[in-house]
Amino acid sequence: MSARHNTEEYIAQAAHNAELARTLRKERKEYLDWAVTCLFYSAVHYINACLTKDGKDIPRRHVGTDAGAVGRTNIVQQDASLKTIYFDYRHLDDESRDARYELRHPTPAEFDTYLMPKFVRIENFARQKLLSS
Repeated sequence: MSARHNTEEYIAQAAHNAELARTLRKERKEYLDWAVTCLFYSAVHYINACLTKDGKDIPRRHVGTDAGAVGRTNIVQQDASLKTIYFDYRHLDDESRDARYELRHPTPAEFDTYLMPKFVRIENFARQKLLSS
C-alpha cells in the first residue's frame, strides 16, 4: 500500500467526480446510474485525502483480502476517525455496485433523498476533517 497522490490531488478529484454527478442529475437523468458511481468514487477520493493527510497508506482495494491486506472499506469501518461515516460510505458503495453490475438505475427521487444526502455527509465530514488536521 502506498499513497500515490497528495491530499490536494485527491480533493480535486473528489470535487471533479462530484461535479459530474451533479451535472448528470441536472442535465442527463437517464445516466443516474453513472451519477451514483461518480458519488461513490468522489467519496473514495475524500477518504484517500483523509488517509494521506494523516500519513496513512492508501489501500489498493476496497475490501481486504484473505492474505491480510486491509481494504479502504475496512479502514473506514474500523478507524476511529472515520467510522462515523461508514454506513453512508458503505451504502454508496453498494448502490454504485448495483448500478454497475446489477443494472440498477436510481430514480431522481432516490438520488435526491437517499443518495445525495449520504454523499454530502461524507463530503462535509472529510472537508471538516481535512481543515482540522
